[in-house]
Amino acid sequence: MADPFQPEKLVHLFDELTETQPGVPTSAYKKYLVKWGVDNKTAARICSRADPTGSGRITRDALCEGLKCWPNQPAILKNVQLLESDMSVMKRESIILLVLEVVLERRSKKETLDEIKQRLQAIYGEGWSVYIAEGRYWSVCSHNPGSNLAFLYQNTVYGVYQTPHAK
Repeated sequence: MADPFQPEKLVHLFDELTETQPGVPTSAYKKYLVKWGVDNKTAARICSRADPTGSGRITRDALCEGLKCWPNQPAILKNVQLLESDMSVMKRESIILLVLEVVLERRSKKETLDEIKQRLQAIYGEGWSVYIAEGRYWSVCSHNPGSNLAFLYQNTVYGVYQTPHAK
């Protein structure tokens, strides 16, 4: 993670983790931040800001208050055109942020693809396929429900999907 203390991104990751619940155990959020590349010490500091009383639970309001950040949507997402996805909104936005974070490091295409795949698998499990298309591209693939995403950013198509395990 380039800058592990970007308040908007930290709130966004919390939103993805808690899409279906009003709050999350402090330990679960810390573990999730570490999965995303935040070192243990920084993750603990972030969690203590969001749970200053040590209740063991973090709500979105407490996290925003602790970070002094009340975001709606990360600004870079305004430059993204969604082409196809069956992911939940927060997961989709988190993965787009992950992809763009790697893309903006300006590595070779192969290094970019390898890094995106490695990060996706560290966070969401094995079996991810990643592609970059600069021009026409057609594809038919099998993917796990809730794991397909294709988007356009600066005239380039980026896509990811998690393949089902063959039996």
